[in-house]
Parts: sequence; structure tokens; C-alpha cells
Amino acid sequence: MSELERTKTIPLVKAISHEATKTTYEAIELSEPVLIQVQQFYDEQAKSGSLSAMGLLISLVSNVPREAIKKMAFTDYKACEVYMMGFLAYSPPPESGVTN
Repeated sequence: MSELERTKTIPLVKAISHEATKTTYEAIELSEPVLIQVQQFYDEQAKSGSLSAMGLLISLVSNVPREAIKKMAFTDYKACEVYMMGFLAYSPPPESGVTN
């Protein structure tokens, strides 16, 4: 597997806004999740399903409120999901067997 992109900006085809903070987002800044965020993703997935869990993970990693993420266009969601799945599906390459 090639090296993972550690951060990625996803430009949104449709801006999303959060009423409470009066903030509008035209792009989502994503990065590698930390362990607690991945744990929260799996907990949410078991409780509420994959769509809800990925929305939570996108929110946690991007610091965009979950209520705003819920208004995201599906194509924007899928672009974020593809990036995040790279980390969730990651397995390091096997050791070459060479020892020092």
C-alpha cells in the first residue's frame, strides 16, 4: 500500500453551515484520526450504523460540528469517506524478514 496522505482538504460542492456558531464551511480539512476518534467511530457504528459513524468521525477529525456535517451533500460525504477509509482499512506492510 502506498503512503497515506496525512491531511487532505475536501472542497465542498455545496457549502454547509452551522446555525449556532453562524459558521459556513466551503471545504473540510481532514487528517489522520487518533485512536480515541477511531474508537468513537466503531462505538457509533455498532449503535447507529455506518453512515452515522462516518459522519461522527468526519466531525471529530475536521472539528466541523456534527449538525453541520449532517447537512453535507452526499457526494461531499463520499469524498470524505473515501479518504477516511484509507486509514480505517490500513495495514502496515509485512516485515521484510531482515534483522539488524
